[in-house]
Amino acid sequence: MLVRDVGEARLIELLSEVVDVEATDQPDAHRFPLRLGIGDDAAAWQGPATTMVATADALVEGVHFHLDRIDWPDLGWKALAVNLSDVAAMGCMPLYSTVTLGLRGDLPVDGIEAMYRGMAEISREFGGRVVGGDVVRSATMFIGVAMYGAAMPREGNGDTPNEPLLTRTAAAAGDVIAVTGSFGCSAGGLYSLATKLAKRPGNEATAHLVEAHNRPVPRVSAGIQLARRGVKTAIDISDGLVADLGKLCKASGVSAVVDADDLPVDDHLRQAFPDRWLPLALAGGEDYELLFTAAPALMAELHQALDVRTTTIGEVAEGPPQVTVLDENGAPIDVEHLRWDHFADDA
Repeated sequence: MLVRDVGEARLIELLSEVVDVEATDQPDAHRFPLRLGIGDDAAAWQGPATTMVATADALVEGVHFHLDRIDWPDLGWKALAVNLSDVAAMGCMPLYSTVTLGLRGDLPVDGIEAMYRGMAEISREFGGRVVGGDVVRSATMFIGVAMYGAAMPREGNGDTPNEPLLTRTAAAAGDVIAVTGSFGCSAGGLYSLATKLAKRPGNEATAHLVEAHNRPVPRVSAGIQLARRGVKTAIDISDGLVADLGKLCKASGVSAVVDADDLPVDDHLRQAFPDRWLPLALAGGEDYELLFTAAPALMAELHQALDVRTTTIGEVAEGPPQVTVLDENGAPIDVEHLRWDHFADDA
């Protein structure tokens, strides 16, 4: 059964049924209960008495995904994951999402339903439950997600705001730079898919990289913990470590120095790409890890307190906004030369 066979109204009914079934074991977003879901002119939920955040992102077929390289549930997972990562980078709790679909008539209805089940799966784990959206006809398939989140109360008492946000603007000279997780696996997975390496049987390393690309893990809990423990500056890594750290430096008016030897790089990436892992880690993008800065004493506490692995990779310095990456001998690496282009011709 294809999208053109059922039409817009019936497709919306089918997707609404998927959302309703999948949401039966999804509690309302903490203390902000849903009042109206799919089926009215708009969704409605009880508004929290706190700072709210909103973000939006879109995945376009042929640019951000290829249907012959990703399963439908994974596509739904990733469509929400990129927005969940943005909310996490603000130190907030994801609440609800609306989804706009641009669909071709020749797409399978069961595929679209499976995509929504992928959205429900990630929502159960991290938040951002789908409560509405729109469906339009489009020559190119796209998935547009708008997500809403809320700041959580700070731990303890003090004179600082009790509903803190992480931003890109508060990094200061002398801060330490740290990251969650590891880098380069998503880009390694993308390259494996684009060059057919992923179809070779028995390649555990490649399978791991493809999983990292298709099912990124948003660091929601870590983002909330950072904000509540006093961190002020963070960014999620979507465009690559060097590129996104550069954005943070520009917003804060500082410089950054990173030690390449300190980058957390997965053994699977080193195994699959022994001669290419460094540019993948520095500039591959779509890792959706968090990069954050803090004073050394606070950073030492964070490494012990967070429920995810964190690694110090450098420090913030005074100077014009730029990122310097040093090799094992302390010499600057040509970062521009290492910039990854996401295989622009093949991605």
